[in-house]
Amino acid sequence: MTATFTLRQNLDCTPEAAWHLLTDPDQMCRWSTAPITPISLGPQDRPDTAGALRMVTLPGGRIRLREVVEYAEFPRTFRYRVYDGGPLLVEHRGEQRVVETSEGVEVQWTVDMTLFPRPLSHLMAWQIRREVQRSLTEMESLARDLDTATLTSPDELPRRTAHNLDDLVSSALEIRVLQQEIADELAGADDPKQWFARVYQYVTETMIEAATGRLELGLTHPDWVLALIPVFHRYYAGNLDAYRNGGVVEDAWQVAWSTCEIVDPDRPHEPVVKGLLAGVAAHIDADLPRALAALHLDRYPDRDLREFRPDYLRLAPVFTVASDRLLADLPRSHKPWWTSIAGRVNTGMRDSLLARTGYDVSRHRVQAFEAAVQRASSQTGPA
Repeated sequence: MTATFTLRQNLDCTPEAAWHLLTDPDQMCRWSTAPITPISLGPQDRPDTAGALRMVTLPGGRIRLREVVEYAEFPRTFRYRVYDGGPLLVEHRGEQRVVETSEGVEVQWTVDMTLFPRPLSHLMAWQIRREVQRSLTEMESLARDLDTATLTSPDELPRRTAHNLDDLVSSALEIRVLQQEIADELAGADDPKQWFARVYQYVTETMIEAATGRLELGLTHPDWVLALIPVFHRYYAGNLDAYRNGGVVEDAWQVAWSTCEIVDPDRPHEPVVKGLLAGVAAHIDADLPRALAALHLDRYPDRDLREFRPDYLRLAPVFTVASDRLLADLPRSHKPWWTSIAGRVNTGMRDSLLARTGYDVSRHRVQAFEAAVQRASSQTGPA
């Protein structure tokens, strides 16, 4: 049950001025009842380009929504999405359109949101609609007196040509076969490392499904998603091979594989969860920043890595889908008692409970991408 509303407001200004009022955090804080704080800038080091992150603190200060700019066509169309809004928020998207009129512009602001439980969607939409209307009314009074002399506009980005998807899908599927063989071999030997190996296989499968459209995540750069898979695999498989054969293993993977091997007959679910989280930590903290940077420098050196951040954040459900598949495989004795209950109620709640066990996947993924941006930038100079 998605709640949707669209509000319109006429402004006595140019489209360019309206754009800055709508998208510049400094200007937004003049009319919004919810303070806006930039988290990370997008391409051209701007807050109004696709890939920028910002935080909205709702009145009262207890609820913070973290948003990513998903699409920006200056000065006409601006789309954003909440990527972190707590376990009850399933989806929150906004689109702002600036339409030129004979007397200035008309701002068309559409919001779609889904909460759990579903009836909360309409209650929250009613509250947010009221705040948006107040904001638009305040914006009308500010637009006439806006000083446009100091405003700068984003440069138009060149159109990007996607890589050949057929070749990338073929390569990704070959990796998927290799990962299944690894997981099957470990399972055949009753090796407890099998559980992380299996979930890694499921992550790869789900990424392929997302990039090919079988799992609809609204990706803009599916070629980029597919091209990441072989890069991830090299780090994962290389460290597993070294661990099994007495070679040099990187510290994060040494911790991960040794943790995966722990067995507790009295509480068999505890080492499984710890092993999975240790493996996820090695993948996110150690592999993600260098994999993202390496792929960028190899295939996309003419782009700004931050352009790909919306797709990166849209891939978050991949981990939930892969976890669901693994939970279906695990013996009942190997599952924490609360996972099935929380999963039936709300997958976001289950992910939140897992985060409290010691590793917050969502937060670390955001940090990993930021580290990749810094890593790529240090090797190429300013983007």
